[in-house]
Amino acid sequence: MIVIGWSELPNYAVDCINYLNLNDKLIVLTDNKKAKYLIKNANVKIVDLSKNYTWESIGILNAKYFFFTGWNNRAFISLAREKKTKNICLIDNILKKNFRQFLGKFYFKLFFNNIFDAVFVPGKDTKEFVKYLGFKKLILEGMYSCNDKVFKNKKNIIKRKFDFIFVGKFIERKNLSALIQAFKNIQKIYPKSKMLLVGGKNYKEYHGIKTIPHTNSKNVAGLMNNSKCLVLPSLEEHWGVVVHESICCGCVLILSSEVGSKREFLKKNGYKFKPEDTQELFNKMRKIINLTKNDLKEKSKLSSKISKKRSLKLWKKQFFKFIKKIN
Repeated sequence: MIVIGWSELPNYAVDCINYLNLNDKLIVLTDNKKAKYLIKNANVKIVDLSKNYTWESIGILNAKYFFFTGWNNRAFISLAREKKTKNICLIDNILKKNFRQFLGKFYFKLFFNNIFDAVFVPGKDTKEFVKYLGFKKLILEGMYSCNDKVFKNKKNIIKRKFDFIFVGKFIERKNLSALIQAFKNIQKIYPKSKMLLVGGKNYKEYHGIKTIPHTNSKNVAGLMNNSKCLVLPSLEEHWGVVVHESICCGCVLILSSEVGSKREFLKKNGYKFKPEDTQELFNKMRKIINLTKNDLKEKSKLSSKISKKRSLKLWKKQFFKFIKKIN
């Protein structure tokens, strides 16, 4: 029996879990009460992440492998501490070498190092972080994938309506205020430019900026296929599955240097900038607008090519690679 503990259970996690197609061989533990309707090919148990559990108390007596997110989720850690399962922690933090991570290095060694049999990480930045913590056991990359069956490149980038698109929560760490200011400056030079903000309601629609509330993956894929460039200006972004989604749709990229997936997905198909530097963001946006049609097509083509390094099929392969290696 395989158990997956995933807090919140975002859409991409639902897609990955459903793709495993394990039915009665898989149990999903989550605090997302909608999970019973979202997960099609597994049993689902709703848990309170702030509580301690035992495998017996939760009614699971034959678990062999336990994949779980977050080393601060009390519910999952209490189960892992029983050491009745092979424990694979899903971690997406990136290495910053700040004081907090320096302290975390000792905290991890004292309380978690002996609990985990392996760690599943999204990419290179997180792998470096886990090694920094002193973890010397099995570490595999490939923890995240978008649904590449939904996110596909369906429209010539030259014919797309919006120059820029942002997709995500309208929260402070996403740094939307800097993006809007940079775009206002773009509009002073290029008044016909357009930008789309997807994921919230609390921003006024300025000239050239359209705001759309959170919507489903199919709609987001359609909006990306009508946009040339994804801009992710986050002050902090451990990974950013939206980056993978956008390049699957052929978008070019402008990413903050704090976006964890930049090493995997950002090559010559876009630009990066320091999130605290609004002028640099403006400069990168201006570069995108000034690209020739041929250059824009080439960057879009490269995005699509890079996107194929991750997929639901490859995610499933990595998942079972863990099981094979830790037996």
